[in-house]
Amino acid sequence: MLTVDLRDYKCPQQFIQFKLGLNKAISVKQPVTFTFNAAEATDDMQRFLEKHHYHFKIDLELGVLTVEPIRV
Repeated sequence: MLTVDLRDYKCPQQFIQFKLGLNKAISVKQPVTFTFNAAEATDDMQRFLEKHHYHFKIDLELGVLTVEPIRV
């Protein structure tokens, strides 16, 4: 499983790094766990994942988002 730390980034850079990490996870066909500051907004990441039908779990209190790659 890949891990991407987004805690050093603020929006919009956080979203850009999120998409880069997601693309890397897709290319190696592994789940990815993102860590982020609970104070940062995650609405854009959640909307993106829902729009593209990803399976994900998010814990806003802990600041952890786990995404499963899309299987074809």
